[in-house]
Amino acid sequence: MVLEVTAQDQDGKKIFSRQEEYSVNDFYFKGGKKVPMAEWDVTATEHFGLGIEPLTPETYTFVIPVSPDTQSVKIDTHLTYEYSREKIFTVQDVSQAVVIEK
Repeated sequence: MVLEVTAQDQDGKKIFSRQEEYSVNDFYFKGGKKVPMAEWDVTATEHFGLGIEPLTPETYTFVIPVSPDTQSVKIDTHLTYEYSREKIFTVQDVSQAVVIEK
């Protein structure tokens, strides 16, 4: 899964961009060296879970720097599931405009 967050000011200028990746990996230890699992040996693998847990909310706070003359900011989020390089599925896209009051 990949979460992309971008922010643009009222003129369409990108002022913020962040990408978070979530993955679950298995590594095979061969000769003491960690390499991607090339053969099945459950006693020599280690499971790294850096993914999103099912039905568990994830919350992030991003500090987006704006200049004093910024009037509004448009936030775009794009969440994708990457099954393989050829198969990428959009899970959800959300856009929100925020007016900055002075």
